[in-house]
Amino acid sequence: MQLFPENSSHKIGFESIRNASLRKSFTPYGREEIEALSPSADRKTVERRLSESQEWIKILQSGSNHPLTVVEDVREILKDSRLKGTVLPLDDFPVILQNARLARLIVSFFKRQEFETPALQKISDRLINLKPLEEAIQRVITDRGELRDDASSELQKIRGKLNRERSKLRNTVQQVMKRLAKDGMTSDEGATIRSGRMVIPVQAEYKRKVEGFVHDVSSTGQTVYIEPVQALQINNEIRQLESEEKREIERIIRNLTDVVRKYSEELQLNCTYIGELDAIHCIVSLGLDLDGTIPVLSDGNHINLIRAKNPNLLLKNRTIDESEPVVPLDLNLTEDELGLVITGPNAGGKSVAMKTTGLLCMMLQAGFPIPVQPDSELPVLSGLFVDIGDDQSIENDLSTFSSRLNWMKTTLERMDSGSLVLIDEAGAGTDPEEGGALFQAFVEEVINMGSRVIVTTHHGSLKVFAHEHDLVVNGAMEFNQESLSPTYRFKKGVPGSSYAFEIADRMNLPGMLMNRARSLLGQQRDTMGDLLINLEKQGQEAEELRLDYQKKLREAEKQERVFREKSEQIDNKRNGIIEKAYKDAEQIMKDANRRIEEAVEKVVSEGRDDKDKIREARSDIESAKKEIHTFRDEFETENEEPVRSEEKPTLGDYVIIGDGNTSGELVELSGKQATVLVNGMKIKSKLNKLTKTSPPKKKKSSSRSYGSSQDIDLSVKPRLDLRGKRGDEAIKELTIYLDKAIARNLQQVEIVHGKGEGILHKLVHEYLEKRDGVKSFDIAPWESGGSGCTIANLR
Repeated sequence: MQLFPENSSHKIGFESIRNASLRKSFTPYGREEIEALSPSADRKTVERRLSESQEWIKILQSGSNHPLTVVEDVREILKDSRLKGTVLPLDDFPVILQNARLARLIVSFFKRQEFETPALQKISDRLINLKPLEEAIQRVITDRGELRDDASSELQKIRGKLNRERSKLRNTVQQVMKRLAKDGMTSDEGATIRSGRMVIPVQAEYKRKVEGFVHDVSSTGQTVYIEPVQALQINNEIRQLESEEKREIERIIRNLTDVVRKYSEELQLNCTYIGELDAIHCIVSLGLDLDGTIPVLSDGNHINLIRAKNPNLLLKNRTIDESEPVVPLDLNLTEDELGLVITGPNAGGKSVAMKTTGLLCMMLQAGFPIPVQPDSELPVLSGLFVDIGDDQSIENDLSTFSSRLNWMKTTLERMDSGSLVLIDEAGAGTDPEEGGALFQAFVEEVINMGSRVIVTTHHGSLKVFAHEHDLVVNGAMEFNQESLSPTYRFKKGVPGSSYAFEIADRMNLPGMLMNRARSLLGQQRDTMGDLLINLEKQGQEAEELRLDYQKKLREAEKQERVFREKSEQIDNKRNGIIEKAYKDAEQIMKDANRRIEEAVEKVVSEGRDDKDKIREARSDIESAKKEIHTFRDEFETENEEPVRSEEKPTLGDYVIIGDGNTSGELVELSGKQATVLVNGMKIKSKLNKLTKTSPPKKKKSSSRSYGSSQDIDLSVKPRLDLRGKRGDEAIKELTIYLDKAIARNLQQVEIVHGKGEGILHKLVHEYLEKRDGVKSFDIAPWESGGSGCTIANLR
């Protein structure tokens, strides 16, 4: 039973693909394979074909020079060679040599491939290396297809004699010619050949004065062609040698024909496998011309076309000067969506969308790479049945509608579960209500049999049917309502309007006619059309909003990434500065310790004894060391990897944003959006990007005495946070902080006062204006806190 009827292949456009593939062939065997090619309903066969195509894609894309080349058909020659006693013409042997050589080169090519091609290797392994046949032919035939002089020792000997006798003949005839010309007996033409013998053209009146044999007379009778008696014996010898040469050539060719006969079966088999590889090349080469790829084969009947393009439209663009853009099709039908009803205006792309789906399925099951995204998904159809166009027949007395009924009957008899049925303009050709009901019943029957059906129509009853049936879904071709022109984009889930009245209005049909048409249509039908149009308009607006939202979301995420990277850079720089300060402090302590020890040694060596001072100096050094180690421990604790929690964060929790290590306090929640306070800055983020963590550990306060004169707090940080403090309390803390910072010789500090109502901001700036030791101050850049932070440069 034919599950992919021939008329389906023509109507869906597969024959155009076949013809385009044929132009890629090298061999007649490959052309025959393509001419006989049809989609397979067997999953294993389809998987094998796609594996072969995928491997050939790899070969072409790797830049390897595949061995396929143009050869003539050798099969008729082989057929002739099988008859015993047959002697093949000399011209046949170069054709045999081409075919034998091609098979050997293919085998060699796959043996030296750097990457694995198991599916193609299976075909190559069936090819038989006929090197002995090649060598036998090459010993006899030249590359130009001529018999070699040394094809045999006897032939070489005969041809050697022939060359010598012919040279002798030329010299003899030239001598006679020279003598006769001197006497004015010859005509203007030189020596020539008559009846295989070299003769001299002599004027008729002198023929009796020349010894020899007349072989011919010119048409005018004025010239006779005489073989001079001096050349007679030489010509006889040449004729004898030519007869010997002919017999030897016949013997050589007969023997070579016997060799070909010996290998004829192997040559015939090789033609089959060369044809298979050539056909794979045709399929893949055309697929790559269409920017094709191998999508996923669905385990069930899921169809998911992503940015699919109609191959025939792409081919058409390659043949015209001004190509038109091909709008990609996105079509997703789940396992349960067995029916699709596509509606929309005329020339809006309904039929193209339907044909594209069917054609891509056929091409894939024939092994073609198809123009879709690689993550697209298509099932292996058990059959494809197509009702497109007018099949009326005068001979069979079939009207258009009768032919459609006949197609329905035949389809129901042939199809089985897993088939795809395509119907263009369902319900057309008869009474609208009856036609709609008939096609609805047919669609229901197809679905009941476990097959999928795609229908294009203008019938409102089928739109309603698709809306109400659990296994059927509506779809529409989008229409630009402003320009009243199709966009050729498919939308699933909503029916489309035919836009008949809108297009008629745009074409300026008389107002009275349009008013009458609307009144005849009826209020309810007119309202339904308006609803569909409004629905499509709202859908278009929603799509524009969605695209705008996605664009802004991408921009926001980009800005967030930039900020996070800058924040991490600042933290790393700050941590580096602090680490260096601690190392410097340790070095100072080491130097001080060394000087005290030197002083002690000096006191001892000089005999002086001031044990109290020595003990006091050593105590100061040890105290400073302990304090530095304490600060280092606090620094390492502050910068250790944060602990992440699986709990969902709530207001007041400390959280980590994304994959970084920077933590902050969750201060605002609005739906799925969150605001995190990080080092005085508010960062917006999605809630699902936040991870709960533990609050930062509080630092232990410590101080020490350096010597006996003043306090120097080596733990002074480059940033002071005054947020939440009252004015007088904040200024007091700022005073102490600046004292320490100036004593520590810090060049720059950051003072976080927050934005708020600006009171603390104002107090801080007023204090800094009067404060000794402050060289200048200004608002921090945005990545360091902006208006919520002031940077002060110290003297």
